[in-house]
Amino acid sequence: MNVTSDSKKSDGQIRNFYAGKHVFLTGCTGFYGSLILEKLLRTCTQIGNIYIMTREKKGFSVQERIDRFFKKEVFDTLRAMNPNFTEKVILIYGDLCKPDLGLSTEDRQRLVNNVNIIIHNASVVYFEAKVSLILRTNVLGTQKMLELAAQCLNLNAFVYVSTAYSHHYTNPIEEKFYAPPCDLKMVEDIIRADEENAAGLSKEALNDIIGKWLNQYAFSKAVAEGVVEDFARRRSLPCLIYRPSIIINAIREPYRGWVDTRNGPYLLTLLVALGMFHLAPLRSDVISDYVPVDMATNGLLSAIWDYSVNRETNGPQVYNYASSDWNPFNMHDQSYTFFRAVDEHPLTKMIWYPFVLFIPNIYLFLLLHVFLHVFPAIIADMVLMIQRKKPMALKLAYKATKQVFILHYFISTSWIIKTDKLKTVINRLNTTDEEEFLFDMKQLDWHDATFAGIECLRYSINDTMDSLPYAKKRYRKLKILHYITVTIISMVVFFFLFKIICSSLLLISQ
Repeated sequence: MNVTSDSKKSDGQIRNFYAGKHVFLTGCTGFYGSLILEKLLRTCTQIGNIYIMTREKKGFSVQERIDRFFKKEVFDTLRAMNPNFTEKVILIYGDLCKPDLGLSTEDRQRLVNNVNIIIHNASVVYFEAKVSLILRTNVLGTQKMLELAAQCLNLNAFVYVSTAYSHHYTNPIEEKFYAPPCDLKMVEDIIRADEENAAGLSKEALNDIIGKWLNQYAFSKAVAEGVVEDFARRRSLPCLIYRPSIIINAIREPYRGWVDTRNGPYLLTLLVALGMFHLAPLRSDVISDYVPVDMATNGLLSAIWDYSVNRETNGPQVYNYASSDWNPFNMHDQSYTFFRAVDEHPLTKMIWYPFVLFIPNIYLFLLLHVFLHVFPAIIADMVLMIQRKKPMALKLAYKATKQVFILHYFISTSWIIKTDKLKTVINRLNTTDEEEFLFDMKQLDWHDATFAGIECLRYSINDTMDSLPYAKKRYRKLKILHYITVTIISMVVFFFLFKIICSSLLLISQ
């Protein structure tokens, strides 16, 4: 990040907008939410209080979760700048699934009296969770948040963080409201039906309900967007919907390559870099849409500023944030850049030479999957058990395959996700804004972003820079072994094909 003088930094329009503003943020403990919180505290130093809502989870009390949360690496840069950064963070005990959000009377009144901006980022993102839990959290929870927002005395904006794929059935995806799949009454009926049956709704019944939506998560986001639009128009509430595409590692903030998730693209790229996963069930010319988490955060905060300062009406608006319409990066180029990065920064724990084959035919993919993933994983686990170590290869192969099929639809289709609003916002920024809140996808160097991601992978598995010479030596050995193996297999296949052809010719000649 470039260094600027204090006088120039005082000119930041976006930072000055947040000065003195009180923000209520939900979903702050997740990958995306944690960086939203960190960015506000680190860059918008004159911000008022930030209220964060959290609940007990996984056997930890609310306070225990927050204490652990603020020790995360995402706050290291901020902690070095200001060891007392938590002074502006006010913890609110709440739960989206409870009546009135589970807020105490005192906390609710505090929010109503003070909050200027609500960023509703919390949601259930697990695609296979029970539909009743997803709808209670993502839809009814959003309705309760809107009711709270309507009571706030000094509200500038209610911001609902959705997904660019909430209406994935259409292409291109515009910055507009689409018809929701159902209303709140139907949502309540679905929840009731799902909870009345211990096993939940059947897969067939669920598919009938969600219709053209791929899964209940996308379905819930589409419904929630409809709830926001309807509420905003009826109550004249200033509402903004922000739709980012697939979020990946940071490019520069809080530090180069930062990531705090172990699922989705991260898991797949890790296993490919380790030489444990070699197939992609898609075409190489597909444009998969990714955005770095820090740029997506800057886009969100810039959109809130733009909506609050420059909007002409109080009506709700949609801002998309994506790369396909701005700085597209197809799978062929992604693959080429990725393996160049792996070549320069290999991982010490590689078990085979990293490579990927694009196999768009799902049946051929499954066949090769058995030979390239399942069988090697079984052999690897047998070796681990002989060494009296815990078998893990087959489990990792299963997790990777599951992630492939979860993400397959989203990474195997070339969408054009329109981002006209934020492109226009760029023209309203000054030099300081552009530096502090970089979201212009045209300025993103995908080569640099990919290398940052690989460096982060090495860091995440405790590969230090001192281990790089060893990793490169291991990489060269595995590369030689890989090509020897490929040559032997090719010769064996050629030999048998030659025998079959010769036998066929002999039969024909007779």
